[in-house]
Formats: sequence, structure tokens, C-alpha cells
Amino acid sequence: MVCADTTFLADLLRKNPEADKKLIELKGKSNKISTTVITSAELFYGAYKSNNVEREKAKVKFILTHFIVYKMDEKSSEKFGEILNILEKNGQKIFDKDLLIAAIALFNGENTIVTRNVKDFERIPGVVVEKY
Repeated sequence: MVCADTTFLADLLRKNPEADKKLIELKGKSNKISTTVITSAELFYGAYKSNNVEREKAKVKFILTHFIVYKMDEKSSEKFGEILNILEKNGQKIFDKDLLIAAIALFNGENTIVTRNVKDFERIPGVVVEKY
């Protein structure tokens, strides 16, 4: 299985051809695709910033029905703390939302993240980045 980052789901919502192609490729491998509650929150934030909030919220709710949505819990928050500590010891800082997504995914056994945000995710120990 793979975990979809916010960039991937946002691009699917925008009907980005590269994201659509990647989704077909992933489904062809019979991969189940997950995402996280952090991505869900970011997508709803985008919906509330839009000119047509209700339409965009409906699109977000619809797309999320096609993914396993992992929640944040104490164990995944511990994983976040572990990874952040490692990164800080190496003098690296990553946007907290991306690190939360990675921590939740890794805790749930997902080490591959589908994203356009290669720069941040490739620095997280244990994460394999699959770009599109």
C-alpha cells in the first residue's frame, strides 16, 4: 500500500492529468491507497478558502471515501516525536504537517508516500517517495 500526500489528493481534485495517471498506475498494481487525517484537514482548509465552500467540501468528502484515512493517535504522535528528534539532531527541519503525515503513515506500516513534495519527504528516515 501507499499513502497519498496532500499534494496528490489536491491535484486529483483539480483534475491534474499527472495525478490522474499516477492514480491509474497505483490502482493497476492493485494497491490500496491510504491518506491521513492531516491531509484531510488540509483539504478541508482549502475548501473553506474557496469561493464555493459547499461544493468544494462535497468534493473533498467524496474523494476521501476512496481512501483509507489513518487517524492520529498516541502511538503515531510518538513516531512524530522520534522522527523530529532524529531530524533536529541532523540539523534538518521539515514542515510539521508533512512530518505528521509521514509519522502516521509509517506507524501504520506505510513507508511509501505519493507526493510532488519530494524535497521534504525524502529526508524523513524510513520514507520512500513515489513522485508523479
